[in-house]
Amino acid sequence: MMCLQKEVIHLENKIDKNMPIPLYYQLKQLIINSINNGVYKENEAIPTEYEFIGNYKLSRTTVRQALNELVNEGYLYRKKGVGTFVSCTTALKIAQSTNLPLYHISSMIEESGYVSSVELLQLFFEPASQEVAKALEITIGEVVWVMDRLRMANKTPVSFSRTYFPKKYLGNFDEIAAKASQGFHAFLDSQGYRITAIKHLLIPGITDETTSEILKIPVKSPMMILKDICYSNNGTPIEYSISSSNKAFLEFTSTSIRKPTV
Repeated sequence: MMCLQKEVIHLENKIDKNMPIPLYYQLKQLIINSINNGVYKENEAIPTEYEFIGNYKLSRTTVRQALNELVNEGYLYRKKGVGTFVSCTTALKIAQSTNLPLYHISSMIEESGYVSSVELLQLFFEPASQEVAKALEITIGEVVWVMDRLRMANKTPVSFSRTYFPKKYLGNFDEIAAKASQGFHAFLDSQGYRITAIKHLLIPGITDETTSEILKIPVKSPMMILKDICYSNNGTPIEYSISSSNKAFLEFTSTSIRKPTV
């Protein structure tokens, strides 16, 4: 083992049916990108369901699900008998802010008035376990980098994360880990592994002896466990991470858009 001492979703403008990402979700992101880039402008109509079906070779069910979710999330609104339109700027800003992961540790730290920082605790490589291999869609036993980091709020430990990614993608990562670990997704982007989708799983848990020592809280304290699988723009899982966070320190709020029934 080699130890080192301390030192947000856009898809390409296409639908790729080989990606392990639902087609309706791909279409949603494509439409959001078009709104953000000014292709579809505020209060202007977007293409019809039939145009999306014909242009991207999708089923009506897939297109309708994407459009319905965008309406429910505040990106679009409908005029009965006329069409579907891009929402006004205010609604868009709210929708865009709530489209981010609800559980974003650094944002919560900073919004609470603290300075967020990352400490690289250790880096090593090992054969992928069954869980890691499944998440990264690789063979059990394939060599993966393991990166342990500690997220701080000022000088208080808040979250411990263990990140796995195939060694074959970044064979010399140990040479640049100290710097790359500070903004890992930006680093992956720079290496051609652009993270375009993240699957989140948030579950409650309690601290074991290891996390208790790292986070400096009692054993069996309540905590949040976040498991992320990050996909590149071609649908390949690039990173699998497990973060254990001090539940007593973190909280989040969310604002959502609701369309009235009448």
